[in-house]
Amino acid sequence: MITYTSRWMTRGEVWFDHEPGSGDLDFILYNQRTKPLPHTRSKEFYTLVLDLRSSPQELLAQMDKTTTYKIKRARERDKIICESCDTSDPSVLRDFADYYDPFAKQRGWSLMDRHWLTRTAEAGALDLTRAKSPDGEILVYHTLIRTKTRVRGLHSPSFFRDNSDSATRSYVGRANRFLHWHSMMRFKEEGVSIYDFGGWYMGKTDESRLRINDFKRGFGGEIICNYNCEQILTLKGRLLLTVARSLRRAAARSNGSLPANENVGDQN
Repeated sequence: MITYTSRWMTRGEVWFDHEPGSGDLDFILYNQRTKPLPHTRSKEFYTLVLDLRSSPQELLAQMDKTTTYKIKRARERDKIICESCDTSDPSVLRDFADYYDPFAKQRGWSLMDRHWLTRTAEAGALDLTRAKSPDGEILVYHTLIRTKTRVRGLHSPSFFRDNSDSATRSYVGRANRFLHWHSMMRFKEEGVSIYDFGGWYMGKTDESRLRINDFKRGFGGEIICNYNCEQILTLKGRLLLTVARSLRRAAARSNGSLPANENVGDQN
């Protein structure tokens, strides 16, 4: 369990079907459980997953031709460099947050919660990777929640949409796909069985989210339903969560932002 204390309360965060540990908490957020927990506030969460127990050849066969072509081109012609970052190094986390914040500002989203980032890394639950050009320019970052058997995408900031040159946008899009593939192969070698893209938009009207769906669909996989559950443990937790939900709804209505638990940036 990941625990962290804000100015007002202490929160626990549990992923998938793991059980929480002990601690003096105001509430626990259970992310993506197979079934809703009784006596909690539960909400359906749809996502796309790949079975990493398949062979690399089987995984590639699931993908559409565009995705496999762009992965191959990124590796062989673009010479994209994929790196795993040391999340125990505070300067690495700071560099990522400094990269993410301008990306978030341009889209009207919340800035990176640096305290959460640090606590998640300290719990051994954060995976951070990046793709770079041969001359060292960072093209895209990925953050993922990781457990022994499942990894789940959280953020994938890049600035390709801000570039007016279509060739550059395509170049970064290829790097993004290749970084996913590179991570899949690494996690497969480490015994992880599920690669979770971190969300699937079930609606039909939001063009931005539909484009993200198209990006993910190119990898194949299966759409599944999980459940996010809130377990309130104190009166203080109940009051503060009620206020927080109201503020999030107001912000979403004003700027049309994505939910905080849906990863962003996967396009092109």
